[in-house]
Amino acid sequence: MSENRQFVENPLLLTDLFPKGIYHFKESNDEAIEVPQVADSESEKEVVFASAALAESPEIAVEKNEINAQISTSYNPEEDTMITLTIINLLFDATDASWDEATKLSYDKLMSAVKVNQESVLSEDIETVMAVGEADYHPELLGDRLSPVIFVWSDRDIAQIPALYKAKPTEKGVMVRFPSFAAMCANVEMKKMVWQTMKQVLKF
Repeated sequence: MSENRQFVENPLLLTDLFPKGIYHFKESNDEAIEVPQVADSESEKEVVFASAALAESPEIAVEKNEINAQISTSYNPEEDTMITLTIINLLFDATDASWDEATKLSYDKLMSAVKVNQESVLSEDIETVMAVGEADYHPELLGDRLSPVIFVWSDRDIAQIPALYKAKPTEKGVMVRFPSFAAMCANVEMKKMVWQTMKQVLKF
């Protein structure tokens, strides 16, 4: 060892400080690099292969960040007077104005299975908002409610709403369009499409 304790002539002397090994990655070489690693005893050695190709690509990292930003629940002082929810179900069709017991049970089961940010959502953080007869979407329909996830249920074409089974970003999060809830309950294929869309958009 040199007199300057910040430099070590033999890195193997640091084995006790770094039991998992000492790694050095060259900046300009994308090929696999062989790095000696000393195990618990100095006599045992193994070779660790590290490749930059195995690292997560920048595109995937950016995509994950964008998704996290979309369903972010960041604090805004102006929202103190608002009711903050996790999911709002916005219903536009008269067929969803009143449900029978079977439809209500299907709604409860579906909402209990949905996850946001990989976590189950409490029933008190989910609310249904009726907008029967409205021809277009505007934030005033939500009243004093805020939510990062808005599920729109309608068989009609509504202005400012994405196409069926599609999503669009909102200021607070994401909006997803589905058929009317009553129509979905009566059609097995629609049920599958709704579930797959929810899982794909919310990543659970």
